[in-house]
Amino acid sequence: MNSRFHDIEPAEKGTCDWLSKHPTYTGWAACDRGLLLITGKPGSGKSTLLRYVHDGMVNVGGGALILSFFFHGRGTELQRTPFGLFRALFCQLLHKVPGEMTDLLNGFQKRYNKFGQPGVDTWQWHPNEVQRFFESSLLKLVKSHPVSLFIDALDECGSEIAVNIVEGFKYFLEKCSFTKSKQFRICFTCRHYPILDVNSIHEVCMEEENRTDLSTFVRNELSSFCGEELSIIPDLIIERTNGSFLWAKLIVKQVKDYDPNNRGLEEIKQVIRSAPPELHNLYSKLIQNMDSESLKLIQWICFATRPLSLQEVRWAILIDADRPNQSLHECEAAKNYSEGEDGTKRLIHRLSCGLVEVVSDEDVVQFIHQSVKDFFFETGLSALDASPIIRTLTALESVMKPIHLSIGGLLHKTYLSTLDERPGLFMSILLVGLATIYFYLDCFTGGGQCFSPGHASPLPIIRALVYAFLVRRMSLRNAKVDFLARIAHYRLSRICIRYLAMEENSRVPIFIGGGSDFLSYATTSWVAHTKQSDARCVPQEDLLDCFEWPSNALVERWTRSHKELEFIMRGQMKLIFTLKIADIERHYCLPPEKGTRPLHGYCSIERLILRHAINGTEHR
Repeated sequence: MNSRFHDIEPAEKGTCDWLSKHPTYTGWAACDRGLLLITGKPGSGKSTLLRYVHDGMVNVGGGALILSFFFHGRGTELQRTPFGLFRALFCQLLHKVPGEMTDLLNGFQKRYNKFGQPGVDTWQWHPNEVQRFFESSLLKLVKSHPVSLFIDALDECGSEIAVNIVEGFKYFLEKCSFTKSKQFRICFTCRHYPILDVNSIHEVCMEEENRTDLSTFVRNELSSFCGEELSIIPDLIIERTNGSFLWAKLIVKQVKDYDPNNRGLEEIKQVIRSAPPELHNLYSKLIQNMDSESLKLIQWICFATRPLSLQEVRWAILIDADRPNQSLHECEAAKNYSEGEDGTKRLIHRLSCGLVEVVSDEDVVQFIHQSVKDFFFETGLSALDASPIIRTLTALESVMKPIHLSIGGLLHKTYLSTLDERPGLFMSILLVGLATIYFYLDCFTGGGQCFSPGHASPLPIIRALVYAFLVRRMSLRNAKVDFLARIAHYRLSRICIRYLAMEENSRVPIFIGGGSDFLSYATTSWVAHTKQSDARCVPQEDLLDCFEWPSNALVERWTRSHKELEFIMRGQMKLIFTLKIADIERHYCLPPEKGTRPLHGYCSIERLILRHAINGTEHR
């Protein structure tokens, strides 16, 4: 849950020092109860600055209780939800001040006595309960301990949730003001949207403060560009950064790929000058070199049921859903991709044009920044996907804008409702009619292209358009995202099934041998992907063919793999629990040694921490 903290690179030497002299920060640091909000555009260095403040307070010490959570929109569910936030903060309290958690321990003991060991099949804490326990415990703690709380990337949990979290902690600060509490300070980071109520909040805007840091970063990265002629290159980048470290990092990487000895100086200058100033436009330019294999990689990262490992991604993009009866060896030979970890990393970098990274500590493949994920959902995926329906919806978008502009502001509300909000009945009918016409024209002029493998008829798509615009009353942009998701989930489900069908997997127990790095994912996730596509009205007539009906061999193989996986997971959890309880009894349930103080209820605390660890593995 806290791995996002380690993903954030520490501030470069000579950067962030300005904060200690900033009047807004010094005012917050000196107050007894206050909330500091660090805002900025994507990639402006908000997370790095928050970590700088966090690490500074940890190094200073002083007896303050320091809690932190880093939202991670590209991570697991627990890394991007309020439940994950309060659960992680509670775990930190249990670790740092176990003797103060009496309310939770009493509640835990009652349920343990009544229902037994916590788990999916017995009982679990409700998210609201965890939040209430955390708030009541924290309210007691601030009476005896100074507390500093750091929460990063509020925008990555959703705009409505972000607003609620800020309002909740503002109310909590007000309650603390009526009690004799120690110092309690909160620091958030967030993009400029969602718009938060900044009354009574200390605010620092990154774009207004980070120009010197950006200059330091670029000059450090391009220190080899010395001499009278080459020294102009860092200046060209710095004057175009527009407050974004991420933009500067991407351009610096492009410049480094050019050898100034082999490429002319003017060519390097042109690379910098031609780079779009906004991140989304820069991403659009980068993906112009992407192909169908790149689209497959992006779909896996966007729509996988959980973050995938490096080897899982390799097999996921090797398998071709349109070519059944291939062996693992034949898939490798057909794609001719490099083997080994380094080769796979180079492949991912090439297919993603540098927009995807491998987090080595966690062995997870993810986008380099949340703004990249946002870009692909908003425009990137539709630019890469050549499906007729996506081309149709994109054409509708481009048609609606000129119509709106030609009429002026008369249909402004109608136009907005069509693109971004739920359309009315008339506009819904109009959208279905226009989309149907565009779609049939595209199919017939394109030579009978199919919506997805095995479905050459356009009728299922027409039914889906009616369902999207007339039944669900979706906006045009939301409909396009929905169709992108249905296409992706359909393709991913078929890749999983194709993988399960490969002969090598019939002879290998799960987690052992050749390509079985992907076997556990395929076993557990093909159903989820199929349900997602089916819920969006994607026809599933080819599902029986994929499972080679009327033969039951593949179904039996999947059932066996699923049972093996369940057995392994139950065995692992039972072993962990048994070893942990034995460790507790050996070290903590003995009479206290001379000179030590007994920590009553510590065994219950350890059991609770164990429960968190077990549940954490279930969400990975």
